[in-house]
Formats: sequence, structure tokens, C-alpha cells
Amino acid sequence: MINDLFMPIRRVSAHVRGLMWIAAACGLAYYLSVLQQSMPLPVLYRGCMVELAERVILPANLMLFCMGCARFGAFERVRRDPRDEFRLNAAWLALVALSIAASAWVLFVVANMLKGSLCESGQWSLCVVMLLQLFMMNMSVALLVWLLMNLGIPWGQILPPAIAIPIIADFCLKLMPGDLTRYAFYFWYPIGDSLVAVLVRQVAPFIGYCILLTMANMAAFNCSDRLRLS
Repeated sequence: MINDLFMPIRRVSAHVRGLMWIAAACGLAYYLSVLQQSMPLPVLYRGCMVELAERVILPANLMLFCMGCARFGAFERVRRDPRDEFRLNAAWLALVALSIAASAWVLFVVANMLKGSLCESGQWSLCVVMLLQLFMMNMSVALLVWLLMNLGIPWGQILPPAIAIPIIADFCLKLMPGDLTRYAFYFWYPIGDSLVAVLVRQVAPFIGYCILLTMANMAAFNCSDRLRLS
């Protein structure tokens, strides 16, 4: 299972992997340049979630997820249970979402520890909130991208709009009156440092969202699978 999980990413061409590493290095440099700035922890947290999340963390999550998705060929579909493809991709989606969120979170925590910003217990609560919101962001968007892939759209056609739309939407919605950005990015928009408030207002709806999107992905996968095998 573990070997199968990483097999698709190993099959990616060296040229594509090289481009992915270059993009990752650029994103990491941008992220670190922001983290090293002298700002209070709440201000830096809000800046990361409002500005950097859609520009750096989410694109990294989507690129890695799409490149590592299992896509069984005709031979594999004959000798293996087609549902293995769905299981592998579900596990890969969760693994990538957690890994990218945890990596960004660790860098955030270490940078603030080095600056001496993490000295109160309430600030650690804010860090936990950030980790939850980063994970929810990665999962919520990746589930939607996965649904489009299960509907038969190649990931190469999905990935550029999936990366660009949140960035453009963030820029446009900020210019409009009201709190549209808050609702557009519901699962990861900063709503304060209260862990209870985040659990009630974001995590609970997120669980329902994941259940619905998982069911939709299963239905789309089963339909497309029958069409390919017919």
C-alpha cells in the first residue's frame, strides 16, 4: 500500500519534477521572507492566512496532489480492483494536505520561536488554530479538484485555474464592500484565536463538507469507471 501510494509521483518525468522543485524553492523563499519580518504574532498569522495561504501553500498542495494521483491503465484495471485507485487517491489527498499544512506550520512556529514571539500559552492556541485552518484549506480545495478529475477532466486542465481562481478571487473580493472574502474562504479565513470558536464555526461544517464531497467523488468515480470498462 505504501509503495503504491508513492508510485505515481515516481513516474513523473524528471523535467516536471525539476520544475516542481523550482516552484517549491521560489514559494519557500517568499514564505520565509515574510516570516522573518518583525511583526506581532497575531498580525503575522493573519497575514499568512489571508495573503500567503492562497499564493504559496495551496498551490504547493494542489501541484503535489495532482502529480501524485494514481491513474490506472487498462492493464491495471484488469488485474486489480478498480476501487484501489480511489482508495490510493483518497489516502494521497489526505497525506499531501496534512504534510503541506504541517510543513508550513512548522516553519511558522520555528520562525516565531527564533524571534521570541511564542512566549504565552494563548499564542500556542493561535498556532493550533493555524494548523487546523491550513489543513482544512488544503483538503477542501483538493477534494473539489479531485471531483473534477473523477468527472474525466485531465488534471493539467484543472490545476492552473484551481491555483489562479483563489488568488484572483482574494484580490477582487477585498475591493468589494462587506465580508465576502470571509465566506469565499470559509474554512481557513482567520476568525480569531479561540480554538472553540474555530471548532464550532469552521471544523464542524468542514466535516460535513468532506462527507458530501467524498460521496460525490465516489459517485463520479463509479460512473466514470463503468464508462471506461464498458
